[in-house]
Amino acid sequence: MLHLHRMNTLPPVTLVYGNDEFAVEEKVKALIESLGSKDNILMNVSDFKAKNLSFAELQAACDAVPFLSPYRLVLVRGLMDKSHGGNKGTSSKDVMESLIRYLTKIPSTTGLIVVEKSKLPSNSRLLKAVRAIKGAKLEECLLPTKNNLLQWIKDRASKMGGVFTDSGAYALADAGVDGPRALSSEINKLLAYVNWERSVEDHDVIRLVPTAGQADIFLLVDSLAERDGHTAMRELRRLIDKGNREPIGVFGMIVRQYRLLLQTKEILQTGGNTSDVKNILGLHSFVAEKVSKQSQRYELSTLEHIYRRLLSMDVAMKTGSDSETILDVMVAGLTA
Repeated sequence: MLHLHRMNTLPPVTLVYGNDEFAVEEKVKALIESLGSKDNILMNVSDFKAKNLSFAELQAACDAVPFLSPYRLVLVRGLMDKSHGGNKGTSSKDVMESLIRYLTKIPSTTGLIVVEKSKLPSNSRLLKAVRAIKGAKLEECLLPTKNNLLQWIKDRASKMGGVFTDSGAYALADAGVDGPRALSSEINKLLAYVNWERSVEDHDVIRLVPTAGQADIFLLVDSLAERDGHTAMRELRRLIDKGNREPIGVFGMIVRQYRLLLQTKEILQTGGNTSDVKNILGLHSFVAEKVSKQSQRYELSTLEHIYRRLLSMDVAMKTGSDSETILDVMVAGLTA
Protein backbone atom coordinates (compact mmCIF):
# COMPACT_ATOMS: atom_id res chain seq x y z
CA MET A 1 0.00 0.00 0.00
CA LEU A 2 1.22 3.49 -0.85
CA HIS A 3 2.07 5.91 1.94
CA LEU A 4 0.93 9.15 0.37
CA HIS A 5 2.31 11.41 3.07
CA ARG A 6 5.70 10.92 1.42
CA MET A 7 5.94 12.85 -1.81
CA ASN A 8 8.58 10.61 -3.35
CA THR A 9 6.36 7.52 -2.99
CA LEU A 10 3.43 8.92 -5.00
CA PRO A 11 3.86 7.88 -8.65
CA PRO A 12 2.75 10.60 -11.03
CA VAL A 13 1.01 7.88 -13.08
CA THR A 14 0.01 4.33 -12.22
CA LEU A 15 -1.26 2.06 -15.00
CA VAL A 16 -3.27 -0.87 -13.64
CA TYR A 17 -4.13 -3.27 -16.44
CA GLY A 18 -4.73 -6.89 -17.37
CA ASN A 19 -7.42 -9.51 -17.96
CA ASP A 20 -7.76 -10.40 -14.27
CA GLU A 21 -10.55 -7.97 -13.42
CA PHE A 22 -10.62 -9.10 -9.80
CA ALA A 23 -6.93 -8.31 -9.28
CA VAL A 24 -7.30 -5.00 -11.11
CA GLU A 25 -10.16 -3.99 -8.80
CA GLU A 26 -8.21 -5.04 -5.71
CA LYS A 27 -5.17 -2.98 -6.68
CA VAL A 28 -7.26 0.07 -7.50
CA LYS A 29 -9.14 -0.27 -4.21
CA ALA A 30 -5.85 -0.45 -2.30
CA LEU A 31 -4.55 2.67 -4.07
CA ILE A 32 -7.70 4.62 -3.20
CA GLU A 33 -7.71 3.43 0.41
CA SER A 34 -4.09 4.51 0.78
CA LEU A 35 -5.38 8.09 0.98
CA GLY A 36 -6.58 7.29 4.47
CA SER A 37 -9.91 8.38 5.92
CA LYS A 38 -13.22 8.12 4.09
CA ASP A 39 -13.55 11.91 4.24
CA ASN A 40 -10.19 12.37 2.58
CA ILE A 41 -11.12 9.86 -0.11
CA LEU A 42 -14.46 11.58 -0.69
CA MET A 43 -12.84 15.00 -1.12
CA ASN A 44 -9.70 14.00 -3.00
CA VAL A 45 -10.59 11.20 -5.42
CA SER A 46 -12.03 11.86 -8.86
CA ASP A 47 -13.14 8.70 -10.68
CA PHE A 48 -13.98 8.90 -14.39
CA LYS A 49 -15.11 6.48 -17.08
CA ALA A 50 -13.57 7.32 -20.44
CA LYS A 51 -16.93 6.75 -22.11
CA ASN A 52 -18.32 9.87 -20.44
CA LEU A 53 -15.20 12.01 -20.38
CA SER A 54 -13.65 14.92 -22.23
CA PHE A 55 -9.96 15.64 -21.86
CA ALA A 56 -10.76 19.11 -20.49
CA GLU A 57 -12.60 17.50 -17.56
CA LEU A 58 -9.74 15.07 -16.94
CA GLN A 59 -7.11 17.81 -17.02
CA ALA A 60 -9.16 20.03 -14.72
CA ALA A 61 -9.39 17.20 -12.18
CA CYS A 62 -5.62 16.57 -12.38
CA ASP A 63 -4.80 20.26 -12.04
CA ALA A 64 -7.12 20.76 -9.07
CA VAL A 65 -5.55 21.53 -5.70
CA PRO A 66 -6.01 18.83 -3.02
CA PHE A 67 -8.51 19.68 -0.27
CA LEU A 68 -6.88 19.64 3.17
CA SER A 69 -4.52 16.93 1.99
CA PRO A 70 -1.07 16.88 0.38
CA TYR A 71 -2.32 14.71 -2.51
CA ARG A 72 -5.30 13.73 -4.60
CA LEU A 73 -5.98 10.83 -6.91
CA VAL A 74 -7.59 10.92 -10.35
CA LEU A 75 -8.81 7.68 -11.93
CA VAL A 76 -9.72 7.18 -15.55
CA ARG A 77 -11.14 3.85 -16.64
CA GLY A 78 -11.44 2.24 -20.06
CA LEU A 79 -9.42 4.51 -22.33
CA MET A 80 -8.61 1.51 -24.50
CA ASP A 81 -12.17 0.21 -24.59
CA LYS A 82 -13.17 0.03 -28.25
CA SER A 83 -16.81 -0.71 -27.46
CA HIS A 84 -17.69 2.94 -27.15
CA GLY A 85 -17.04 5.85 -29.43
CA GLY A 86 -17.49 9.59 -29.35
CA ASN A 87 -19.02 11.48 -26.47
CA LYS A 88 -19.07 15.18 -25.68
CA GLY A 89 -17.53 15.97 -29.06
CA THR A 90 -14.54 13.69 -28.56
CA SER A 91 -13.64 10.00 -28.36
CA SER A 92 -11.71 7.85 -25.93
CA LYS A 93 -8.88 7.69 -28.45
CA ASP A 94 -8.74 11.50 -28.61
CA VAL A 95 -8.74 11.68 -24.82
CA MET A 96 -5.92 9.16 -24.66
CA GLU A 97 -3.81 11.02 -27.21
CA SER A 98 -4.30 14.28 -25.32
CA LEU A 99 -3.53 12.54 -22.04
CA ILE A 100 -0.28 11.08 -23.39
CA ARG A 101 0.89 14.58 -24.27
CA TYR A 102 -0.15 15.82 -20.81
CA LEU A 103 1.50 13.10 -18.70
CA THR A 104 4.71 15.04 -18.11
CA LYS A 105 2.71 18.03 -16.86
CA ILE A 106 0.74 16.31 -14.09
CA PRO A 107 1.15 18.29 -10.84
CA SER A 108 3.28 16.68 -8.13
CA THR A 109 0.24 16.76 -5.83
CA THR A 110 -1.78 14.51 -8.17
CA GLY A 111 -1.53 10.78 -8.74
CA LEU A 112 -3.19 9.67 -11.97
CA ILE A 113 -4.41 6.07 -12.06
CA VAL A 114 -5.25 4.66 -15.49
CA VAL A 115 -7.34 1.48 -15.28
CA GLU A 116 -7.67 -1.00 -18.16
CA LYS A 117 -9.39 -4.35 -17.62
CA SER A 118 -7.67 -6.03 -20.53
CA LYS A 119 -4.24 -7.08 -21.70
CA LEU A 120 -2.22 -4.40 -23.46
CA PRO A 121 0.09 -5.25 -26.35
CA SER A 122 3.76 -4.46 -25.80
CA ASN A 123 3.57 -1.80 -28.53
CA SER A 124 0.59 -0.05 -26.92
CA ARG A 125 0.98 3.74 -27.12
CA LEU A 126 -0.42 4.08 -23.63
CA LEU A 127 1.94 1.49 -22.17
CA LYS A 128 4.97 3.06 -23.83
CA ALA A 129 3.96 6.55 -22.74
CA VAL A 130 3.49 5.60 -19.08
CA ARG A 131 6.71 3.59 -19.05
CA ALA A 132 8.59 6.68 -20.26
CA ILE A 133 7.42 8.80 -17.30
CA LYS A 134 9.95 8.98 -14.48
CA GLY A 135 8.55 7.41 -11.32
CA ALA A 136 5.52 5.93 -13.07
CA LYS A 137 4.30 2.51 -11.97
CA LEU A 138 2.97 -0.39 -14.06
CA GLU A 139 0.71 -2.94 -12.36
CA GLU A 140 -0.07 -5.86 -14.69
CA CYS A 141 -2.83 -8.21 -13.50
CA LEU A 142 -3.07 -11.43 -15.50
CA LEU A 143 -5.39 -14.36 -14.91
CA PRO A 144 -3.60 -17.34 -13.40
CA THR A 145 -2.75 -19.99 -15.99
CA LYS A 146 -3.07 -23.75 -15.65
CA ASN A 147 0.65 -23.93 -14.89
CA ASN A 148 0.69 -21.34 -12.12
CA LEU A 149 -2.77 -21.84 -10.61
CA LEU A 150 -1.51 -24.01 -7.74
CA GLN A 151 1.01 -21.37 -6.71
CA TRP A 152 -1.64 -18.65 -7.11
CA ILE A 153 -3.92 -20.51 -4.68
CA LYS A 154 -1.12 -21.00 -2.15
CA ASP A 155 -0.01 -17.37 -2.45
CA ARG A 156 -3.59 -16.15 -2.06
CA ALA A 157 -4.04 -18.30 1.04
CA SER A 158 -0.80 -16.91 2.45
CA LYS A 159 -2.05 -13.34 1.97
CA MET A 160 -5.15 -14.33 3.92
CA GLY A 161 -2.99 -15.69 6.72
CA GLY A 162 -3.43 -19.38 5.96
CA VAL A 163 -1.76 -22.35 4.26
CA PHE A 164 -2.75 -24.88 1.59
CA THR A 165 -0.90 -28.15 1.11
CA ASP A 166 -0.03 -29.17 -2.46
CA SER A 167 -2.86 -31.69 -2.44
CA GLY A 168 -5.31 -29.10 -1.11
CA ALA A 169 -4.29 -26.56 -3.75
CA TYR A 170 -4.57 -29.17 -6.48
CA ALA A 171 -8.02 -30.26 -5.34
CA LEU A 172 -9.25 -26.67 -5.47
CA ALA A 173 -7.52 -25.95 -8.79
CA ASP A 174 -9.16 -29.03 -10.27
CA ALA A 175 -12.61 -28.14 -8.94
CA GLY A 176 -13.31 -25.87 -11.90
CA VAL A 177 -14.18 -22.84 -9.77
CA ASP A 178 -14.91 -19.99 -12.16
CA GLY A 179 -12.32 -17.23 -11.92
CA PRO A 180 -10.11 -15.59 -9.28
CA ARG A 181 -12.98 -13.88 -7.47
CA ALA A 182 -14.82 -17.15 -6.85
CA LEU A 183 -11.55 -18.94 -6.07
CA SER A 184 -10.67 -16.30 -3.51
CA SER A 185 -14.06 -16.79 -1.88
CA GLU A 186 -13.54 -20.57 -1.72
CA ILE A 187 -10.04 -20.11 -0.26
CA ASN A 188 -11.43 -17.86 2.46
CA LYS A 189 -14.21 -20.36 3.19
CA LEU A 190 -11.74 -23.23 3.46
CA LEU A 191 -9.38 -21.29 5.72
CA ALA A 192 -12.32 -20.39 7.94
CA TYR A 193 -13.30 -24.08 8.01
CA VAL A 194 -9.89 -25.03 9.43
CA ASN A 195 -10.00 -21.87 11.54
CA TRP A 196 -6.56 -20.83 10.26
CA GLU A 197 -5.13 -23.42 12.69
CA ARG A 198 -3.82 -25.97 10.16
CA SER A 199 -3.18 -26.38 6.45
CA VAL A 200 -6.09 -26.98 4.09
CA GLU A 201 -5.91 -30.56 2.76
CA ASP A 202 -7.56 -32.19 -0.24
CA HIS A 203 -10.21 -33.83 1.94
CA ASP A 204 -11.25 -30.39 3.21
CA VAL A 205 -11.78 -29.23 -0.37
CA ILE A 206 -13.71 -32.39 -1.23
CA ARG A 207 -15.98 -31.82 1.78
CA LEU A 208 -16.70 -28.13 1.16
CA VAL A 209 -16.38 -27.45 -2.58
CA PRO A 210 -19.24 -29.07 -4.53
CA THR A 211 -17.32 -29.31 -7.83
CA ALA A 212 -14.14 -30.92 -6.47
CA GLY A 213 -13.54 -34.07 -8.49
CA GLN A 214 -10.03 -35.20 -9.36
CA ALA A 215 -8.96 -35.29 -5.72
CA ASP A 216 -11.77 -37.79 -5.10
CA ILE A 217 -10.32 -39.97 -7.85
CA PHE A 218 -6.94 -40.08 -6.11
CA LEU A 219 -8.65 -41.21 -2.90
CA LEU A 220 -10.64 -43.85 -4.75
CA VAL A 221 -7.61 -45.25 -6.58
CA ASP A 222 -5.58 -45.25 -3.34
CA SER A 223 -8.24 -47.35 -1.66
CA LEU A 224 -8.47 -49.69 -4.70
CA ALA A 225 -4.70 -50.17 -4.63
CA GLU A 226 -4.89 -50.99 -0.92
CA ARG A 227 -7.78 -53.39 -1.61
CA ASP A 228 -9.85 -51.44 0.90
CA GLY A 229 -13.31 -52.25 -0.44
CA HIS A 230 -15.21 -50.31 2.24
CA THR A 231 -13.33 -47.05 1.62
CA ALA A 232 -13.37 -47.55 -2.16
CA MET A 233 -17.15 -48.00 -2.18
CA ARG A 234 -17.59 -44.93 0.03
CA GLU A 235 -15.42 -42.81 -2.29
CA LEU A 236 -17.28 -44.15 -5.32
CA ARG A 237 -20.60 -43.12 -3.82
CA ARG A 238 -19.16 -39.71 -2.95
CA LEU A 239 -18.02 -39.23 -6.55
CA ILE A 240 -21.46 -40.09 -7.90
CA ASP A 241 -23.46 -38.14 -5.33
CA LYS A 242 -21.34 -34.98 -5.38
CA GLY A 243 -22.54 -32.66 -8.12
CA ASN A 244 -25.12 -35.28 -9.18
CA ARG A 245 -22.62 -36.88 -11.55
CA GLU A 246 -23.79 -39.57 -13.93
CA PRO A 247 -22.18 -42.97 -13.19
CA ILE A 248 -20.84 -43.17 -16.74
CA GLY A 249 -19.06 -39.85 -16.19
CA VAL A 250 -17.48 -41.14 -12.98
CA PHE A 251 -16.46 -44.30 -14.82
CA GLY A 252 -14.74 -42.15 -17.44
CA MET A 253 -12.75 -40.44 -14.69
CA ILE A 254 -11.67 -43.82 -13.33
CA VAL A 255 -10.65 -45.08 -16.78
CA ARG A 256 -8.61 -41.93 -17.36
CA GLN A 257 -6.86 -42.32 -14.02
CA TYR A 258 -5.87 -45.93 -14.71
CA ARG A 259 -4.72 -44.98 -18.20
CA LEU A 260 -2.45 -42.40 -16.60
CA LEU A 261 -1.18 -45.00 -14.12
CA LEU A 262 -0.44 -47.46 -16.92
CA GLN A 263 1.37 -44.83 -19.01
CA THR A 264 3.28 -43.64 -15.94
CA LYS A 265 4.34 -47.18 -15.03
CA GLU A 266 5.66 -47.73 -18.55
CA ILE A 267 7.67 -44.49 -18.44
CA LEU A 268 9.18 -45.28 -15.04
CA GLN A 269 10.02 -48.87 -15.95
CA THR A 270 11.94 -47.72 -19.04
CA GLY A 271 14.20 -45.49 -16.96
CA GLY A 272 12.11 -42.34 -16.81
CA ASN A 273 11.39 -40.24 -13.75
CA THR A 274 8.61 -38.02 -12.45
CA SER A 275 9.83 -35.12 -14.59
CA ASP A 276 9.50 -37.33 -17.68
CA VAL A 277 5.98 -38.30 -16.61
CA LYS A 278 5.10 -34.63 -16.27
CA ASN A 279 6.52 -33.66 -19.67
CA ILE A 280 5.46 -36.68 -21.73
CA LEU A 281 1.90 -36.84 -20.40
CA GLY A 282 1.47 -33.05 -20.07
CA LEU A 283 0.59 -33.18 -16.39
CA HIS A 284 0.96 -30.66 -13.60
CA SER A 285 3.90 -31.38 -11.28
CA PHE A 286 1.60 -32.36 -8.40
CA VAL A 287 -0.39 -34.80 -10.56
CA ALA A 288 2.80 -36.29 -12.01
CA GLU A 289 4.14 -36.90 -8.52
CA LYS A 290 0.84 -38.41 -7.36
CA VAL A 291 0.42 -40.84 -10.27
CA SER A 292 4.11 -41.78 -10.04
CA LYS A 293 3.62 -42.78 -6.40
CA GLN A 294 0.33 -44.53 -7.11
CA SER A 295 1.83 -46.50 -9.99
CA GLN A 296 4.42 -47.96 -7.61
CA ARG A 297 1.61 -49.83 -5.84
CA TYR A 298 0.95 -51.92 -8.95
CA GLU A 299 2.84 -54.31 -11.18
CA LEU A 300 2.73 -53.33 -14.86
CA SER A 301 0.91 -56.57 -15.69
CA THR A 302 -1.72 -55.79 -13.04
CA LEU A 303 -2.36 -52.34 -14.50
CA GLU A 304 -2.64 -53.81 -17.98
CA HIS A 305 -5.15 -56.37 -16.70
CA ILE A 306 -7.20 -53.70 -14.86
CA TYR A 307 -7.23 -51.45 -17.89
CA ARG A 308 -8.47 -54.27 -20.16
CA ARG A 309 -11.25 -55.00 -17.66
CA LEU A 310 -12.22 -51.33 -17.57
CA LEU A 311 -12.41 -51.22 -21.37
CA SER A 312 -14.72 -54.24 -21.42
CA MET A 313 -16.88 -52.59 -18.76
CA ASP A 314 -16.97 -49.46 -20.93
CA VAL A 315 -18.54 -51.50 -23.73
CA ALA A 316 -21.14 -52.88 -21.32
CA MET A 317 -22.01 -49.40 -20.05
CA LYS A 318 -22.51 -48.06 -23.56
CA THR A 319 -24.80 -50.95 -24.49
CA GLY A 320 -27.35 -50.09 -21.83
CA SER A 321 -26.31 -52.17 -18.84
CA ASP A 322 -26.96 -50.83 -15.34
CA SER A 323 -24.00 -48.48 -14.96
CA GLU A 324 -24.14 -48.19 -11.17
CA THR A 325 -24.16 -51.95 -10.82
CA ILE A 326 -21.16 -52.21 -13.15
CA LEU A 327 -19.28 -49.69 -10.99
CA ASP A 328 -20.12 -51.63 -7.82
CA VAL A 329 -18.92 -54.86 -9.43
CA MET A 330 -15.74 -53.12 -10.57
CA VAL A 331 -14.91 -51.96 -7.04
CA ALA A 332 -15.68 -55.38 -5.60
CA GLY A 333 -13.50 -57.07 -8.19
CA LEU A 334 -10.53 -54.75 -7.79
CA THR A 335 -10.53 -55.01 -4.01
CA ALA A 336 -11.15 -58.74 -3.73
